[in-house]
Amino acid sequence: MNRTFYLIAFVLVFGIGMLVPAVACKCGEHPVLDKQQCDLYNVIFKGKVDSISGCRDGYATAYFRIQELYKGKSLEQVSVRFDCESDCQLSVGNGEEWLVYARYFQYNKLDMEFCSRSRKHIEGADDFYTALNHMSWKEEGDVLVKIIGKQQVTKKVEPPMKERTLIQPSAYWKIGLVLISVVAMLIIFYLVKKIP
Repeated sequence: MNRTFYLIAFVLVFGIGMLVPAVACKCGEHPVLDKQQCDLYNVIFKGKVDSISGCRDGYATAYFRIQELYKGKSLEQVSVRFDCESDCQLSVGNGEEWLVYARYFQYNKLDMEFCSRSRKHIEGADDFYTALNHMSWKEEGDVLVKIIGKQQVTKKVEPPMKERTLIQPSAYWKIGLVLISVVAMLIIFYLVKKIP
């Protein structure tokens, strides 16, 4: 009986698992690289990963040193956000070379996606990006130079633009402001009632 119970449990779990569709990141095949495809991205560059932040709220940041800039304006060092938790997460490691196709998700903040044309430099037969992008690493770099050319990387570090953020007072200040407002309203009400 014990054996029968385990067999039925296994069949049920396995059967239900087969009925539930597997959730995976599904990207369409990349069209041939042309000017129109390049126009889909704000910044395109070839660079090497200097460091990576930890995964926080589903995203991590890779810090690149740009080797060749094809499109956009950028400093020599640039940070790019990427998904690190979902089914469409990217695997980015220190010291890796990447050809990055990125878009701005906020002012001056870049994002690269799993389904974009971004690719890691892989030597040899394991380069599945060649099949996906229909060209090798070197060929893709040559095509980018032919289509949009190379841009000049900004060497000088520009002072960061101050972000506009809403500064919230602490909870104690909020309570204090409410109490001061109530007292002020009571004083005004008392003075208005007193005048005939």
